[in-house]
Amino acid sequence: MSELQLSAKLVGDIQNLLQEHDPAAGDPGVTSQYLCAVVGFLLGQQDMPAGQKDEVLDQLAAFMKHVSDDVESQKQRAAAPPPPPTQEAFGIWKPSK
Repeated sequence: MSELQLSAKLVGDIQNLLQEHDPAAGDPGVTSQYLCAVVGFLLGQQDMPAGQKDEVLDQLAAFMKHVSDDVESQKQRAAAPPPPPTQEAFGIWKPSK
């Protein structure tokens, strides 16, 4: 499989295209349903045993979960405040007499 080139622009372009077809696709949930339906449509057209189709669907579901988790993790990292700078001290300490 080739490396995917996923970007916010690509996702936005797809959502805009879907909105031209159905204005309700402005809702990310509706957009997601369309994308899932497209995957099901494409997979349904493939000539392969039902068990193999089920396996592909399971792999795609796991992949969607991985991408979703990754995007959420990136959002959290971007929203988290940066750690405070380390405060290094330098000097010589001598005990008092």
